[in-house]
Amino acid sequence: MIAVILGPPGAGKSKQSELLRDRQNIEWLYVGKLLRDQNDPEIDQYLDSGELVRDDIVNQLVASFINSIDAGKIVVTDGFPRHLPQAEWLVDFAASSQHSLGPVIHLMVPAKVTKERLAGRQREDDTPDIVQARREEYERDIAPVINYFEGIGIKVDPVDGDRPIEEVFQDMLRILNGVHQSQNG
Repeated sequence: MIAVILGPPGAGKSKQSELLRDRQNIEWLYVGKLLRDQNDPEIDQYLDSGELVRDDIVNQLVASFINSIDAGKIVVTDGFPRHLPQAEWLVDFAASSQHSLGPVIHLMVPAKVTKERLAGRQREDDTPDIVQARREEYERDIAPVINYFEGIGIKVDPVDGDRPIEEVFQDMLRILNGVHQSQNG
């Protein structure tokens, strides 16, 4: 099952995905890290400028990662899809693969909080200008993704990400377990 975690930069997607991987043996598709680990000058140019990497590149990497995972496992996507064409691609991919598309979890965190979180992260691509641009791009692009998922019958579960990490984790785990059991039970 493919589970999608949406949220603005700094919402805690990676932290929660890491906890799911470590505590629940769930596969973590961390798209940002996957892209950075490619050591590809074209990808690096996108990342350094704060722009999104072209969909064909990202989709190919996502497909390769998911196809390498046993279909019975849960894969959480962190940082994917970012906009409507990627969401449409993911639905088509899941329909033609052995992996069903499961829950979509939307971590809701105010801009002020994410800005503070990112200020302490110390990544090269987390300059204030890039952080602001990514937040604006996220806010512009995510509503059509959510509307698309809901329009085709995929529930989008909002989770308040501005709480202690463990509380957010427990909410996400309840959502994932509920959907996974209903698909396999």
